[in-house]
Amino acid sequence: MDRTYAKVWMTFAAGAAGGGLFASLGLPLPWILGAAFGVMTLNTTRPGLAAWPRLLGDAGVMVVAYVLGCTMTLGAAMTITRELPFMVLAAGLWTAVSTMIGLAFAKLTGLSIQDGVLGSMPGGLTQMVLLADEMRGANAGNVAIMQTSRLVVVLYTVPFLAAWFAGDSAGASGAAAAGGGAAASGALAGLPSWAGYAALPLVPLAAWLGRRFRLPAGEFLGPVLIVGAAAVAGWPWPAAPRPLIAAAQLAIGIFIGCRVQPRILLTNRRFGPLSLLFAVLLILLTALAARVWSAFEGDSIVTWFLALAPGGLGEMAVTAIVLGADEAQVTAYQLFRLLFVLMAAPPLIRLAFRWRKSRTVRTG
Repeated sequence: MDRTYAKVWMTFAAGAAGGGLFASLGLPLPWILGAAFGVMTLNTTRPGLAAWPRLLGDAGVMVVAYVLGCTMTLGAAMTITRELPFMVLAAGLWTAVSTMIGLAFAKLTGLSIQDGVLGSMPGGLTQMVLLADEMRGANAGNVAIMQTSRLVVVLYTVPFLAAWFAGDSAGASGAAAAGGGAAASGALAGLPSWAGYAALPLVPLAAWLGRRFRLPAGEFLGPVLIVGAAAVAGWPWPAAPRPLIAAAQLAIGIFIGCRVQPRILLTNRRFGPLSLLFAVLLILLTALAARVWSAFEGDSIVTWFLALAPGGLGEMAVTAIVLGADEAQVTAYQLFRLLFVLMAAPPLIRLAFRWRKSRTVRTG
């Protein structure tokens, strides 16, 4: 037990040192990207030493989910409803592009179609590895390598590119603005402020229920839905203090750093570099799509870039908060794509496998 505590404290020290380094350099999202960098360095130099309780990572995610939920208004909810066709289109196109990239990757490396497609899908490292475990013909290790490549590239390109698009890299380096405290306008707007504090236990309860009922990113989705629905109705949620948001970002950054294993990419010379190359291709396609979509819709390119980026729901949501993008839109698009991918990936893989098998029979 003492050794476990020592590992946790050493991991915290590595994350805090990385966050402090990034903050001193004025880099975007220092307490997430810097913390993740510090822990990944620890993972690379001392494998097996990094340890971070899932509870602490989930606590950070809950704070971010609370901040996002507080930003919800009736107008934001109407916007999300109105943009549902665009969400379906974006998720469908992104899934199709990822499938084609996965098929190309499988052909170039000799991997199975299952590995290629699951490894290329922007549906979350954990979710895709779990699907690989359950799918016949898939190798969870290969999928983990490809997903790790995507996560590393997304983690260290999307926030920087988004800050560049926003034209305010310096302003992006601080902690997110405090959540909550917005002027309430719903049916419950007349409630006293103490009612918001009294309802705060609902946030961890919603996170627990999200995990309990196996919702995608349940520890994030549960609080967002509960807090967001109450905020739309005018519930007087209190503002989240800036130090709490900074601490949440640090907890999330350390948790991400523990999930990413750079040694997998460094030791696998067969397709580690190719995985990174395909991940970069996804980011370039995202930037192009965001440019086109923002010109078509007239919205901020930063918002569209974060909404379409093949990253994790929590990471993109935090970046949206920090850069002043439309948090509700980013969260809605990221969440919808995650649900779409989880539902579409298995049938798409079966379809691609049958197509490839029939083509092999015809040409053979």
